Amino acid sequence: MKRLLRAALMSVLTVFMLSAWANDPASVARGGRLYDNWVAETRARAPNLTNPAFKTRPAGVAVSDTWRCVECHGWDYKGKHGLKGIQGSQKSDPASVAALLKDANHGYEEWLDEHDRIDLANFVSAGQSDMNRLVSQAQRIKPGQTSAHKVFATMCAVCHGLEGDRLREIAPLGDSARKRPAEVLHVSFNGHPGGNMPALRTLGEEPAIHMLAYLQTLRSLDMAASVANGGRLYDDWQVHTGGQRQALAHPAYPAKAYYANSANETWRCKECHGWDYKGNQGQYAKGNHATGITGIQAMAGADPGKTMAVLRGTSHHFGAVLKHRDLQDLANFVSYGQIDMDTVIDLKTGLSRGDAAKGQTHYRSMCANCHGVDGYYVAKRHLGKVSRGDPWHSLHNMLNGHPDDTMPALRELDPNVAKDILAHVQTLQERR
Repeated sequence: MKRLLRAALMSVLTVFMLSAWANDPASVARGGRLYDNWVAETRARAPNLTNPAFKTRPAGVAVSDTWRCVECHGWDYKGKHGLKGIQGSQKSDPASVAALLKDANHGYEEWLDEHDRIDLANFVSAGQSDMNRLVSQAQRIKPGQTSAHKVFATMCAVCHGLEGDRLREIAPLGDSARKRPAEVLHVSFNGHPGGNMPALRTLGEEPAIHMLAYLQTLRSLDMAASVANGGRLYDDWQVHTGGQRQALAHPAYPAKAYYANSANETWRCKECHGWDYKGNQGQYAKGNHATGITGIQAMAGADPGKTMAVLRGTSHHFGAVLKHRDLQDLANFVSYGQIDMDTVIDLKTGLSRGDAAKGQTHYRSMCANCHGVDGYYVAKRHLGKVSRGDPWHSLHNMLNGHPDDTMPALRELDPNVAKDILAHVQTLQERR
């Protein structure tokens, strides 16, 4: 009896709330943020099981993402992964939509409270736009036909920067606007989940269309800089990002491997996959660094988006510890930044195949200022000893720089420069 009474009271309350908030733009906008990522908006813990709507989880989609409305229904609201969109629910009764969210196919009764379901229902009923039409309109706007740049400079740049690439939590706005315009429009209307971005919904569609057109003119991510930064993250992302050192060992690191009790070491990419990127097929096939884990060579040339999905997935868990741009840079390094170290370093001797005499000239003009002519400055250990003991490590740092350091990355120079410098450095002898 008490349960029936409670259900009846909740039903009455829901109807009252829906009636009060049905035309509230704030409720619709919040519903849009919940549609994007309700876990971030509500600051809740993501379910650890795949959403029941997915009979088989699509490859590259994290478990937590299967619970995002957008993962099923898309940024254009037309459906995704073969699942039906929400366009048919426009102008429908919000109460029926709120009730639908609790059914077995959605499973949100446990995860969203009544307030959340009402906001989400209001968005579904009253917040959708014809994204294809809006994107098409934005494409017809020419530079100089809009004052959106002034709005962006005064309203948005304080967080995003004048070129839209300041925030590492998201991709550069220019790239997003060109590659995922419907997503950018959705966020423009509703704001970021869990963030403090203003929602432009009450201003109408026109300002959002003009803003999208302007964002599409902003610069792209610099791939060379991204790859080099990814190389530094591969070395030690905890140091490079200034983040907190991990207290627990990485779940994928073997419990019996040498560094199992050094939690932060187990989270370094190089500790599993090696400085030569070959994992158990390379220099880390034996010795203290051996883990039996495969390298990353097979991912060279892969779509960085797929690499990011792997990094965020259950084998790596980096989505919980790295920001979007860090994941993007690391993925770009894995996909585009690897080199075949056997072309530089002789596998049997560990010596560089470069010209030491040419390397001396480069080293004294480019490196000696910090490292010293004899290799003793800056480095905690003698540079010559390090480069002879682990030339793969030295070469990786030459190409990408040191984590959280100002060391130049030589990646974009003639490949022979790093090879020759390594050859010279390997000749440096310690003082007796």
